[in-house]
Amino acid sequence: MNFIDEEIIEMTKHARQKKRMENIENQLLHTDIVKAIKEGQLTIEDETIEFTEIGFYEDQIRMSIPAAFEEMEPELMDIKYPSSRRPDYIYTSESTSINVTMKIMEQQIKEEELEDFTHTMMDILRKLQPDADMLDIGIKEVNGVQIGYFDFITKALDTKTYNVMFLFIVGDNVATGSVNCLKKEMNVWKPIAYGMMDSISIVNKLDEEGVV
Repeated sequence: MNFIDEEIIEMTKHARQKKRMENIENQLLHTDIVKAIKEGQLTIEDETIEFTEIGFYEDQIRMSIPAAFEEMEPELMDIKYPSSRRPDYIYTSESTSINVTMKIMEQQIKEEELEDFTHTMMDILRKLQPDADMLDIGIKEVNGVQIGYFDFITKALDTKTYNVMFLFIVGDNVATGSVNCLKKEMNVWKPIAYGMMDSISIVNKLDEEGVV
């Protein structure tokens, strides 16, 4: 096989992958992702992702995530989330490239301050990571809960990561969650991440003793 043959094979493979991604993106556009996640099953082409609702902080926060995700091993946490302020919960895919996190912060705000606080958090992140590419920011109501959110792309070693961060109030405290994946997986996992955010519900209000 000569160089030209290898180039043709590589170009054909790339075109095939591009076409598959276009098909998946088009399918996701025409799928009620929130409904599929709540029903526990999202089919993308020939692959089905099972979802399950899990509880955080003794079931007081509930959210649907892929059933195959498992809690991240402590050794991997030390590498991926070295800060002492790491999330209290980190669930990850088998490849560890897609992660879901949750944490209740010590910060206390009122609901009417949530939108401003979301902008403040985005500004802080922008200062901490000036290379971050900020995309969207907003606030919406989900299952009776006001949720502020923003998404962005960050550089990590030789790759880029897509992140969605969402904030809401539990009791008097701010809870912050996130979904992140590799940038190359963003077109598939961005709508799924927002679908997971739309599954959040608060069962009970945490009091001060429940805050970690």
